[in-house]
Formats: sequence, C-alpha cells, structure tokens
Amino acid sequence: MKVPFLDMAARYRPYRDRMHDVLDRVLDHGQAVLGPEVEAFERAVARYVGCGHAIAVGNGTDALVLGLKALGVTSGEVITTPMSYLASTSAIVLAGATPVFADVGADLNLSVDAVARAIGPASRAILVVHLAGNPAAMREFQTLARRHALYLIEDCAQAFGAEIGAKVGNLGDIGAVSFHPLKTLGAVGDAGAIFTNSERVATHLRMARNHGHSSREQCEFWSVNSRLDALQAGFLLAMMEDIDSVLEHRRRQAKRYIEGLTGVVQFPAVNHGAKPSYNFMYILASRRDDLRAFLAIQGIDTRIHYPIPIHRLESARGLAAGPIPNADAFTDQLLSLPLGTHLVDSQIDHVIESIRRFHD
Repeated sequence: MKVPFLDMAARYRPYRDRMHDVLDRVLDHGQAVLGPEVEAFERAVARYVGCGHAIAVGNGTDALVLGLKALGVTSGEVITTPMSYLASTSAIVLAGATPVFADVGADLNLSVDAVARAIGPASRAILVVHLAGNPAAMREFQTLARRHALYLIEDCAQAFGAEIGAKVGNLGDIGAVSFHPLKTLGAVGDAGAIFTNSERVATHLRMARNHGHSSREQCEFWSVNSRLDALQAGFLLAMMEDIDSVLEHRRRQAKRYIEGLTGVVQFPAVNHGAKPSYNFMYILASRRDDLRAFLAIQGIDTRIHYPIPIHRLESARGLAAGPIPNADAFTDQLLSLPLGTHLVDSQIDHVIESIRRFHD
C-alpha cells in the first residue's frame, strides 16, 4: 500500500470549479492585486480568528517582518525558538533586531522557564512559534510578556485554526500566518496575513505592504511590495468554506495515530485546553533514521521537519544561544508522518501497523 506524504492535486480537486469561478471573476473586473477578493478574504479570516483586523500580505515571512516593524521592534533582542522553519528567525534579523534562542519543552515549543531565563535588558519581544500546529502555552507567555513589558508575537505559520482558549493569532500583540500551499489552509502559491486588534498597527501595515503609500500619490515611509494577489485571496476564500471539516479530519487522523502508537513512540505534549491543527503529525523515535528507511520500504513517505535546528545553521553563526539540550535531542528524533484529506483510514492504519512491526 502506498501512503504519500502529500498529494496536492487531490487537495485542490474539490475546489477546481470554485477556483475557475474566481479566475473568471478577476478577469472580468481586472483588478489583479488587492481589490474586492482580498478585502473579502481579510474580513472572513479576521472573523474566523476573532481579531479586529487581518492584513493580507504576500507570504508568511513578510507577515512576520512587517509585523515586527509595525510594533517598532527594529532593534534590541527577540527571544525565540531554535525548533522551527528558519523564517521565524530570519524575520527578526530582517526587521533589524537580534534573535536570542531559548530551549523548548515537551510540546516542542518555547519553554516559558527558558524564555524567562533569557530575558535581559535588551529584550524587546518574545516570538512564539506554534510548531506543527501545536499551540504553545500562551496564557503563561502572556503573563511573562506583561511582567517584563515585552511584545508577544505569534508565528502561526503552521497553526491556522489551532486553539488554546481562543484561536491562535489573536493571543499576542500580533499574529502572523502563512498560507503557503503546504499549510492547513493553503493557496495555489504564496500568501500570508497579519492579525492585530490595534487600529494603529493595522493602518500602518496596510501602508507597509504597499511601499508605504497612504494614497496613490503620497508615501509615508519606505517599505516593500507585499500586496496579495486577488486570485490567491479568492482561492483561499473558496477553500476556507471547508476549513472546519478539514481540521476535524486532521484531528481524527491524529487521534488514530495516537491511539495506535501510544507506548510504541512518543508524541509531543499538548498543553491543557489546546486543540492542535496538526499541520504536521510528529512522532519522536529513538531510531528515527532506521524507522524512516523501514517505512519507505513499506511504501510510506515521511519527512523530517527540520533536520538542523536553527541555531546550528551557518547563517546563525554568532547569534546568542544558551544551553538548548531539548531542542538538540528532539531534532534527532522527530519524524513527520503522512496526514491529510488525501488519506483514508486504511492508509493511516498501514502506517501504524508498520511502525509497530518495526519496534517488535
């Protein structure tokens, strides 16, 4: 039995007719950048997350960079995680600040205690990543950020629709999300958004994504071009109609994995009250590379997200990093299993049975 990690054609297939309708509509009105589709998507996604404003941008990295700049975090230190895709760190550098790495906990997200130890006189913000769609301990981070007068920034790139008391993205000063095709809600290309409840920040961001223009003629400050295309906004709006059922499907598959493999492999901890979106289905396996090779023989495609922690990348040379034993250890054990609407229960069961057989 073949179990592909991804099948993008199958993912898009249910939306083909709706996407062709979007194409026709955009071709008819001719406004290919920003415009009514983007405005409609921003309203829908803000309502879904429960925040006051959603500002659509070109990608998730731009969302982080522009969000940091909108808060004025263009210098000083930002405490963040070494276990993530590198954009969570590169965005800090691109905004003009300095990343400081803290260790992770059993949920694979930033440890509140490790962050508390890393706070110093130059600290300006905490950038939390909800890794693989598993929400971090946001109530504790809110308390810590308030105590030290730090900004709290959520990287929700892999966590759209995840919850911990409320939807992630609406639990800090800003939230940034990616709608890359591989995300739980993914476009047919790159897209992103920034969430905020601040009218001032939202106003700034709408200019910042458009070169700093306050009008066609006037420019208030130098900035980049990170406008979202109308087609991508329309495609996302079409796919958003099914987001709750997609998330429920992923959670059912994750539950099946957990019930079938508890006691065989480890899973990242889930914080009390959290509902992960399971952008990735992580396991922790002591013989990860051997297991992956065995699963490949069984027709099961897997991934490693991510094989090198950020603090060990060549580009991170010279950045501050205290002792990070958990991140280093977990990186050598992490394996992402196939999960998604392109799979049926019998395929999930084949993965479970194969992993159990490997460990017998």
